[in-house]
Amino acid sequence: MDEVTPESAGSEIFRSDRRFKVWQYAVGHRRLLLRSSRDMPPATRIEIYFANVDLMLLRPGYDGLVIRRADDGQCEKVGLEHGVEVKPGRLFLLGTDLRSFVVSAPPQWHEDEGAMDDPSWFGPLRGTH
Repeated sequence: MDEVTPESAGSEIFRSDRRFKVWQYAVGHRRLLLRSSRDMPPATRIEIYFANVDLMLLRPGYDGLVIRRADDGQCEKVGLEHGVEVKPGRLFLLGTDLRSFVVSAPPQWHEDEGAMDDPSWFGPLRGTH
């Protein structure tokens, strides 16, 4: 498992050319799971897990995915536009701008040889066993 460590605003913390889908969101624990299947080489599955999600603006899928830590100005803008407090270090851009993002704890990711319907490495989420 990998976890975010770079602390600098605007820093890239994850990059992949693979296709990712929004796989699951669990309301009770505010957990979001993005998943890239092993349908095409390489024969691995990648899961990206966001815990304690406060706000998200997502597309159903991403052809290639870059996750960046937002800067203070972006945190303030999202907070004002959506009426929530966005503390620095809790806004993660999925791409290069504010068209897709997650306000949460730092994301974690894991790569394994699991099939699309196998349980998540991050534990049971409804719909992923």
